[in-house]
Amino acid sequence: MMPNTYWNGPDRLFYRWILFLCAAILCCPRAASQNDLEATDRRIFQEVREHNHVIENLEYLSDAIGPRLTGTEQLQTAESWASDVARRNGLENVHLESWKIAHSWQRGSAEAQIVKPVLRNLTIASAGWSLATAGRVRGSVVYVAATNNGELHAYRGKLRGAIVIYEQPTKLISQSPFAGPSIQTPTPAPDRSSPSIEDQFDSARMTFFRNEGVAAVLRDSGKHNGLLTMTDMRSKYEIGAVPTGMVSHEDYSLIWRLLRKSPVEIDVALSNSFSDASLEVHNTVAEIRGVDRPDEVVILCAHLDSWDLGSGSTDDGTGVVAVLEAARAIKALGLRPRRTIRIVLFTGEEQGEVGSREYVKQHRAELNKISAVLADDTGTARILTIRLHQNYAARKLVDTTLVPLEDLELIQPWMERYSGSDYASFNAVGVPGFSLIGNQTDYDYDQTHHTQADTFDKVKQDGVIHHAQVLAGWAYNTAQLPGLLPRD
Repeated sequence: MMPNTYWNGPDRLFYRWILFLCAAILCCPRAASQNDLEATDRRIFQEVREHNHVIENLEYLSDAIGPRLTGTEQLQTAESWASDVARRNGLENVHLESWKIAHSWQRGSAEAQIVKPVLRNLTIASAGWSLATAGRVRGSVVYVAATNNGELHAYRGKLRGAIVIYEQPTKLISQSPFAGPSIQTPTPAPDRSSPSIEDQFDSARMTFFRNEGVAAVLRDSGKHNGLLTMTDMRSKYEIGAVPTGMVSHEDYSLIWRLLRKSPVEIDVALSNSFSDASLEVHNTVAEIRGVDRPDEVVILCAHLDSWDLGSGSTDDGTGVVAVLEAARAIKALGLRPRRTIRIVLFTGEEQGEVGSREYVKQHRAELNKISAVLADDTGTARILTIRLHQNYAARKLVDTTLVPLEDLELIQPWMERYSGSDYASFNAVGVPGFSLIGNQTDYDYDQTHHTQADTFDKVKQDGVIHHAQVLAGWAYNTAQLPGLLPRD
């Protein structure tokens, strides 16, 4: 190695100055870009804060349109409304993308009553896609404790005409409003893109009940204060095997206690109906076209469908209006992202992300051009952070998109992998799917979720505005990256 005389002679300051200038030239564009993003993001935040339409839109979606069960006229109305909002906001390529469900389902009346050993009216609602009962049916309550197919055989020939329960009452957590703030950390939901062992047994159990002539199945809603939760029959829009009702936790617990001491008889009447044939439903799509790489896409999404006991205001009306507002703000400022920013309002999320999985199938040819997907399905509180679902490869680049959002006071991204909303459909095919994480309280989203209490009065305006600011800033910054986010 030659001796480094340049740094030992009288000209060493000159050479150091040359190196400093070179370093400055190399670093300036990066620093300017970062400063530009921060300045642009602050404009976005201000636009959302001062000119947003989130509450106005959410009130209309909640109260004028109401619950939006997939396959209903109300969901079709919501699709038309969301498309009109997107057009008014100047978005491009606004359109509906169709897919089909096996049967639409219309909820009817539901009544139930303990008639022995006491007389008590029960609070009940049919589970989604449940059959109707054969008029008013009366039967003895039987607890089926089987946890596998082999144990089910012990009940063969013993269930005809019975009212079956198969789970012990839910152990509810404290719901004190004085518990203070807590981070929303839901239990990881199962991946419903293919049947799990649990799903397979649930299906086999319900088929067994049907074949054995069970009159009805009752389930615990698992909510405080008489609220009814809603779920489907895990049938993906197929007709359920046995009439099934969701009972308030208090009433279900009463049935359980009575059954431990003496025989219990219940009257049940569920009235529901189905479409005769398959039905076309839609995902709602709109874009801000990219100027440099328009075929590369950053997706913001929420789900337009909801369960039908409440009005779907926080699940996921808040996400819908936040996504629409994020796109409006970017467009209103005349920003021209390098890549296309696309918003997608999925349907069928409540039945296992069916709409987003259909979207993935229909867009298979462009999956390698989708940089990332960010889903807003987290209620109404302010955003805490983004969950990256174990995409460690993208972590560093995601950090660069979040640094300019400093004013929004997010914490560092979470890495746990979850399933349970539309981002999972993209993760399943290798596209980076991320989700917003809200900072909830105990007496909040978890209790009203999927119940008749999911209504407009539960919405926190400051939280929904914060959602829109995070969505807009992240989408714009991600669209400006030098390349696509890496796959995991």
